[in-house]
Amino acid sequence: MINPYHEKIDIQQIINLQSVQHQTTLYMENEIPAQSNIDMAINITSLGHFMNLFITGDFTTKIEDDPVTDDGICQIYLQLFDGTNSRELFTEPVPANLILSPGRSQIISGVGDASEPLRIFFPFVYTFPMNGQIIMRAYNNADYVNRVRITYTGIRIFPDSRGA
Repeated sequence: MINPYHEKIDIQQIINLQSVQHQTTLYMENEIPAQSNIDMAINITSLGHFMNLFITGDFTTKIEDDPVTDDGICQIYLQLFDGTNSRELFTEPVPANLILSPGRSQIISGVGDASEPLRIFFPFVYTFPMNGQIIMRAYNNADYVNRVRITYTGIRIFPDSRGA
């Protein structure tokens, strides 16, 4: 980290560095059917490699439609994979409330306890190669469809062949 009070900031060096890498955020959102699981995927594309630094996100906790019930209990479990080589990055599915912040998102006003977001990043450093995929397998143990939204914040690293 640069100390702006003791070191000169070389703006040209920063601009040059951004021509070969810069911070970016990738986003995924999906509804997970009741009592099932799905693979949510983001394509990394040929733009460049993606070094993930942090994961954030939220999920819903709806358990019934008639009457509408949102009990606030996390029924979503997540397992992260590198889709390029099917590498398990989470060896077991983990409860979404352990890694996603702000966490629970109350979708039914006045039903269940209010959401209390913490807004803390979950640090997870891993580089996904270009033309690969980030795959998050989401399990919904509830009897009703729930939504998961996830962002991956990291550094896009352009390939040498880009000429930058």
